[in-house]
Amino acid sequence: MVVVVAMAVTVKLAVRTRAPDPGWFIDSTRAAGALTVIGTMFAVLLAFTIFFALQSYQAARNGASVEAVAVTELHSVSEVLEGRDGERLHGDLICYSRAVISDEWPAMSRGEMSPVVTDWVDTMVDDFAATSPQGASQEAAYGQWFDQQAERRDGRRARAAEATPSVPFPLWIVLGIGASAILTYMCVQADKRESAVVQAIPIAFVSALVASALVVVMFLDHPYSGWAGSIQPDEMRVTLQLIDDGHVAPCDQVGNPT
Repeated sequence: MVVVVAMAVTVKLAVRTRAPDPGWFIDSTRAAGALTVIGTMFAVLLAFTIFFALQSYQAARNGASVEAVAVTELHSVSEVLEGRDGERLHGDLICYSRAVISDEWPAMSRGEMSPVVTDWVDTMVDDFAATSPQGASQEAAYGQWFDQQAERRDGRRARAAEATPSVPFPLWIVLGIGASAILTYMCVQADKRESAVVQAIPIAFVSALVASALVVVMFLDHPYSGWAGSIQPDEMRVTLQLIDDGHVAPCDQVGNPT
């Protein structure tokens, strides 16, 4: 952002030294009106883009939360199943959580998914299919398992969907054109009758605001990038602390099968 501001100020002051007296525009009022129109159009487009990117960011955060809560509920269901069946499912859930935290989150920052997590999902399905519920309580838990698995699946899909940028590339091009048009028009409005400081301050403020807004869009469009404020697997870490209660897990501390 500092580079953008410095370049904008430098270009405007350079244009100012070459500007005729009283400037490039004969009618300064009309020139200011044109800049207002361009600025308004860009502001509307930018606001729409930020709103769109914010929705995607929030969807990713909500998906991660739903997934973590569902894993906690699945842990409670496996407690009811008891015995060897419940023990296997406990281990699968612990390994799934570890893999999400240690493998899938870094993968999502690259726009990818973790095959390790997918393998644990398949293992959970196979182990649950091998269970034999006994009694009314276990049969009720058997049915609840499907509901919570659906919640977990939907949560994972929601956060995974935002691993790739949601703002289309053509929209970035339009935003770039709009930002360039505003700064270029402000440079052409250079007037050597005013001091260099007076000429530099407006374009410095505008360029800083434009650059900051585009950085915000970039941040929201890459929710797992690792920047300050990026989405972290905090909810899943809390879930892992709750469910990793001494049950044997067939994996190491990062979720790889052992």
